[in-house]
Amino acid sequence: MPVVMIPTAYRGPTRGEAEVQVEASTVLGALEAVEAIHPGFLTQVVDGSGVVHRFVKLFINEEQIDSSDLDMELAESDRLEVLAAIAGG
Repeated sequence: MPVVMIPTAYRGPTRGEAEVQVEASTVLGALEAVEAIHPGFLTQVVDGSGVVHRFVKLFINEEQIDSSDLDMELAESDRLEVLAAIAGG
């Protein structure tokens, strides 16, 4: 099953869990599967119209994908990393 890697800033809904194993065949399916287990997660990544927030980057097996590729297929061994580009100061 694919694994979704959760950035520290988004671990509130996952109660600190850094990785969530999900049953999903697409990027969006994986994100929705995390949401089903940990309500409140998906809105941190995707807005109400289904578009990835501009400050979020997605990677499959350490390779960045375009934020519009939510229908990209995932293999059983894939690792989907959500990266939160959060500015501080």
